[in-house]
Amino acid sequence: MNKTVYLRDEEVPTWEKARELAGDKLSPIIVTALKRFISEKEALGKGFERIEVAFEDADDNDLPKIKAFYGRWIIDRGEPLLRKSRNRAQVDKFAVAETAKGNVVVYMHKEKDQRPWGHRLRIYPGFEEAAKDEDVSYAIRKAMEKRGVPVEELDI
Repeated sequence: MNKTVYLRDEEVPTWEKARELAGDKLSPIIVTALKRFISEKEALGKGFERIEVAFEDADDNDLPKIKAFYGRWIIDRGEPLLRKSRNRAQVDKFAVAETAKGNVVVYMHKEKDQRPWGHRLRIYPGFEEAAKDEDVSYAIRKAMEKRGVPVEELDI
């Protein structure tokens, strides 16, 4: 299918530079940009926002990372869920989000003597899968309670 794109005169240099860099194959680049645009607009239309999480990744030698996605916090980073250890020397902090694509994101870290450490960001395909992870199952149960547990209608 052949489609025509109309450009203003001042946009032609950008088009030409992109065409040159793409080796005259702009279609895949345009389609990728359009998919990203559609995904963003649909997510925003459903009440999701772009979320960025900056942290030192304990699963990767504490290297600094920034991860971004479209979603909404169920348990916000500003008011994380706390779980104290038995001797109360350590506190685990959890934030839980659901993404526009139906995944579940858990951001967690530990705090000992009021010093944070052990930051992790984990992504799961859904609440059921996340609940299987013993590290986050407590936070997932609390997030489901806060979000609202869907009713399963039984045809019995």
